[in-house]
Amino acid sequence: MNRFARVVPLLCVVLLLWSDLAGAGPRTAPDSLRQLWRWPFHQQMRLAGATVTPATAPVVIGLLRRPDIPWRVQAELRANLAGHYLHENQPSLAIMQMLQTRRMALEDHDSLRAAVACEWLCYSYYLLKQPQPGIAYGREALRLVPRHTPAGYQELGGIYSNLASCALIVPDYKLAAYCDRQALQLARADGDTANVAVELANLAAIAHKQRQLPRMAALLDSAYAVYPPPRYVGVQLILDNLKGALAYEQGQYAAAAQLLGATLKTSYDHHQIHDEMSVLETLVPALERLGRYREALQHQRRYAVLQDSLFEESSARHARELQTLYATQQKEQQLARQRQRIASLQVSTGLHEAELTRRTTLFLAGLVGAGLMLVLVVVRQRARHLLESTAAAPRMRNRIAADLHDEVGTLLTRVNLQAELLRQNQPDPALDRLLTNSRAAASTMRDIVWSIDAQADTVGALLDRMRDHLDQTAAAVGLETELTTHGLNDQEALTPELRQHLYLVFKEAVTNAVRHARHATQLRVSLTRQQDQILLTVEDDGRSEGSTARSGMGLRNMQQRAAALRGSLRAAPHKDGGFGVRLSVPAQ
Repeated sequence: MNRFARVVPLLCVVLLLWSDLAGAGPRTAPDSLRQLWRWPFHQQMRLAGATVTPATAPVVIGLLRRPDIPWRVQAELRANLAGHYLHENQPSLAIMQMLQTRRMALEDHDSLRAAVACEWLCYSYYLLKQPQPGIAYGREALRLVPRHTPAGYQELGGIYSNLASCALIVPDYKLAAYCDRQALQLARADGDTANVAVELANLAAIAHKQRQLPRMAALLDSAYAVYPPPRYVGVQLILDNLKGALAYEQGQYAAAAQLLGATLKTSYDHHQIHDEMSVLETLVPALERLGRYREALQHQRRYAVLQDSLFEESSARHARELQTLYATQQKEQQLARQRQRIASLQVSTGLHEAELTRRTTLFLAGLVGAGLMLVLVVVRQRARHLLESTAAAPRMRNRIAADLHDEVGTLLTRVNLQAELLRQNQPDPALDRLLTNSRAAASTMRDIVWSIDAQADTVGALLDRMRDHLDQTAAAVGLETELTTHGLNDQEALTPELRQHLYLVFKEAVTNAVRHARHATQLRVSLTRQQDQILLTVEDDGRSEGSTARSGMGLRNMQQRAAALRGSLRAAPHKDGGFGVRLSVPAQ
């Protein structure tokens, strides 16, 4: 719930950053920007500082490729282009531009611009739900920002707020609380009562996560007192939502349902989708506690509809980012090919063949993208109809799995064959990458189909999948494999979450053993039940390559999956040699 409570301050931060970097210049027409290099330097800076629009974005991208654009003008263009991408909800593209802006600012020893770039990077990674790089850039922004200057002081509140948001995803409550307290002090010093109330609400949400209900109640009382009505609707929704959650945690279900019902109406009237979903997360269990199951079911269906809307919005954003990235790559490839033609003086026949290959690749890529989007729309339409009835959930999962296998799987296979034929007739690095990506997509699609197939929610299906993976990975490199089970029946049902996390932890552990276990000859896997616990062990008899051979993102992913199942995971070398991974989770 706290992640939605941060929407208001983060939007305020983005608006401040946008105004700082974009400047007060007027919107610039594409024709004026195209002649930017012809103007004096001060005029170039004025044009570069204007707000980037969808019409001027392609022109700015073209200008950034020109070697005759001054360094500072390039930095200004990149910063404003990154702001445009954030405004268009394309954080991945914003990150690409902000990394370049940060590098250029550090080379110019411009600590303020570098700090602002790091602040944007922190916020962009928060939008992508990748907290670790966001925390790293947030800390770097705190180190770089010149606090003694008015401009640097104004950036502190946004830096602390973004850093706290990323810390809460990890979750690192200590870091999040520290950053929120710092932002609270800055808001109080500036007399900004709205942001004071928001930061108090953020601290109350952290107390809620830590089950510190008396502290949560005190912080909410302070927030209501410091920011009396009339309140900004976003702040009002945050406070009322937290107050309803507090009433629910205290067992006051009727009061919680009444307050959250009014808050839900306000969020609906003001089209605040995230706040509406956050309210529903607490309102539905409160109604169930009161025995008002019909209302709870209606709100649960509304929650599912909102989830679908957010998914479609996210899909559209990813599609726009991929389209922009693809267009940029095509422009860069076209420029490189043109320079190569001039340098090597190729004959006209070779030029025509290269252009034909490029167009063929572009057509295939566009065909694949259009087909995948069409299939995705069809599958989601079918899934939405099936989700209207809770009893149809297993049938819906089987239907989706079958559609993905028959439609998307067939399409990927066709793309794979077409790419292979094209590569045989016309070798090209782009076709090699297309072939590699299509094969990887087909493998990932098989894993996705298996994970959502309701008929695979059994121990036997899990064991069959584990044996197949052992044969394809460990046995393929010469390892002697052994898979044993005890206390489990092949027909025993497993929840989709338990089955998926068990398989992915097993898959990661086997991959680590294949990659890092030197001189290993055996790989033993065991899946057993001990009382109310399910134990998964993966052990090898090799020697790890260094002390950190089994650490990193893979180990963190396994630990996060164990935590999601309310279990524990231990990964460490054995005293007599070899390495073992042991996962213990409650039997669901």
